[in-house]
Amino acid sequence: MPAKRSHEDLDGIHESRQPQVHQDDPKPAKKPRREGPPKIRKQVHASSVNAVKKRIRDVTRLLSRSEDLPADVRLENERALAAYQQELNAADEEKARQRMVKKYHMVRFFERQKATRTLKKWKKRLLEATTGEEVEDITAQMHIAEVDLNYAHSYPLNERYISLYPPKGAEESEDQQKDAVKPPIWAEIERRMEEGTLKELRYGVREGHVEKPKTVRQKPATTKPRLASETQNFKKRAEPGERVGQMERVPEPQDYTLNRRERRKAMIKTGALITSKAAKKPAIHEPMGNEVDNDDHGSDGGFFE
Repeated sequence: MPAKRSHEDLDGIHESRQPQVHQDDPKPAKKPRREGPPKIRKQVHASSVNAVKKRIRDVTRLLSRSEDLPADVRLENERALAAYQQELNAADEEKARQRMVKKYHMVRFFERQKATRTLKKWKKRLLEATTGEEVEDITAQMHIAEVDLNYAHSYPLNERYISLYPPKGAEESEDQQKDAVKPPIWAEIERRMEEGTLKELRYGVREGHVEKPKTVRQKPATTKPRLASETQNFKKRAEPGERVGQMERVPEPQDYTLNRRERRKAMIKTGALITSKAAKKPAIHEPMGNEVDNDDHGSDGGFFE
């Protein structure tokens, strides 16, 4: 078996494959590897307002240039313009809310973590308390820690966040933290904890905000109302043996223990059903007695007399 050749022996290697062999100066890759983390592409905001702005410009231009518009067309365009403006304002508010969420995300996270640790600390001290005064004091501090936790979680997302705790460089004792002045919205969060309305506060529903009730537009009736004279004529035309409209037909009770053929025979016997043959059969005219006598007296004689 021949000996394995070393990498330095390149005599038997084709020129096209020589750069692929391990050397001091290897051939660079076709596509250089990316160094560092990948770049984050800027995503287009979901609530893009370009289309809404274009519709607002079109409707505004139409209303300003067309002075001879009919009243109904002008009113319809004004309502559409108000709806587009409201949609644009809602999109702007959503963008501002997303900007505030991104800006204060880390601050809220750290304060939420700190409030959680403080609450756990007071719960642990409550288990070790011996006197009634200690229990009352620790219970009050636990309540404050719970409100602080809900403050960091349920603060309105569309407003500038006000921090509860001092900055990183400042150091305060527990007594100073107890006496620290809380933000104005802290009392509202404490009240909403009892009411159970923290979710509305988080998404921007503050005190004094009243939502407009949704109005449901009723569609106009497509059928014309029937006049009283037409109703009377319709009732006059409906004879007992004739078919009546669907609204005036009253279904008769049926015995479902019989099959279809037996029920049909029973209905024919009682007269409730008129067959097609009976309906097509012409009525037989029977002459009255006076007509027979007159025909006998006025006869001129015939073949059978």
